[in-house]
Amino acid sequence: MDFYFDFLSPYSYLAFQWLKKNKSLLESLNIEVNYLPTILSKLIHSYETKGPAEIKSKREYLFKDCVRYSVLNDIPFNTPKTLPFNSLYALRLVLASEPSKRFDLIDAIFTKGWGRGGEIGTEESLIELLQELGIDESLMEKTTSKEIRIELKGVLKEAISKGVFGLPTFIYKEELFWGNDSTKYLELFIANKDPLDQNKYNNFLKNHPFN
Repeated sequence: MDFYFDFLSPYSYLAFQWLKKNKSLLESLNIEVNYLPTILSKLIHSYETKGPAEIKSKREYLFKDCVRYSVLNDIPFNTPKTLPFNSLYALRLVLASEPSKRFDLIDAIFTKGWGRGGEIGTEESLIELLQELGIDESLMEKTTSKEIRIELKGVLKEAISKGVFGLPTFIYKEELFWGNDSTKYLELFIANKDPLDQNKYNNFLKNHPFN
């Protein structure tokens, strides 16, 4: 399963909580999750549209929705100290880390930012977090390497090629699920109980071609 996310996205934070909650279940089903940090702004602008935070009414609704969801699901939710912030350092840091340690690092960054309302947009704040986690802070130096920059661009390119248009996005068995609220459909899909009527969907595409 591929999980495309950006630390700048509050819905990515909430969707990650679903992954935390179902981590053992996914492992028991032999579903390996690929954590793919993606630059939200570049992804959205590649479709020549505006991000949610760039539209006032949408931005205000978004945070109201996040507060409601977090309360109902008992998830700590606080906006990071600086918002918006530059998420590039955090995204690159994930790619610079070992794949086996990415889950814990992503969890720590999300928790510090959206869980506790801390700073996660600066090199200094991330170095401080690495120290708290007992991870060699020299890992931060790798985030400026040419290889990591190229890899991050590669993730974005791959995401677009797979039809990803927003974050967070899950892709499982080539089926795309966009947004935190799509996790309920993802659960059904994994359990082979997908409510999608494929024939009805195909007829819709056939009868309403938009190209």
